[in-house]
Amino acid sequence: MTSFIRSLSAETLKLKRTLALWMVFLAPLIVVSLRFFILYDRAKPSPGTEAWLMYVRSCSALWAIFMLPLFVTLETALLNNLEHTAKSWKQLFALPVSRASVVSAKMMMNFLLIGISTIILSILVAVSAKLLSALQPAFVMPGLPVELIVRSAFLPFIASWLIIAIHSWISMRWHGFALSLGVGIGLCSSRFLLPAQGQERTTHGCFHSTRYPKRGGCLPW
Repeated sequence: MTSFIRSLSAETLKLKRTLALWMVFLAPLIVVSLRFFILYDRAKPSPGTEAWLMYVRSCSALWAIFMLPLFVTLETALLNNLEHTAKSWKQLFALPVSRASVVSAKMMMNFLLIGISTIILSILVAVSAKLLSALQPAFVMPGLPVELIVRSAFLPFIASWLIIAIHSWISMRWHGFALSLGVGIGLCSSRFLLPAQGQERTTHGCFHSTRYPKRGGCLPW
């Protein structure tokens, strides 16, 4: 346990001034900003409850379907590429800590970073909704449905654990940022080629890992 904590602390230090750390804040900001400006420009009058439901679910859908799978791919590739670029895997495994501690610390850091971005997403959704309500009279959202916001953000995160594990392994196993990114983009693109309805969806689409965040979220489909 001590070696795992030391490895995790070392991973934390490596993140300073890296793109992987910045993406934790930028990814949810891009999603919320995009949805905010679309609704600000095209908002239609909606009752308070329906407005909240529509805004939260639309942000969650954009995050779970498009951003989260690509964000997981980019984040795991960036984090593990630090070792590939410095060619320090052998040096890491030569340290007086178990190999399992090093690998599990890498894996845990990926989960933590994406979990933190999920928390940031929840905060940004709440803040942007209140700002939109203040700037756009047709889109009034009274109160703050904390449960809806948290559920819509964290269910896709929990459903994405398999994606995080797969891409963490790929980016650790093979050298090359382009390879890890290419696999992730390929998987994300291939899911749109699968049938969306009927029996074929049940037998094929449900096993596609990049569809899990969408299936796990509080989405209307």
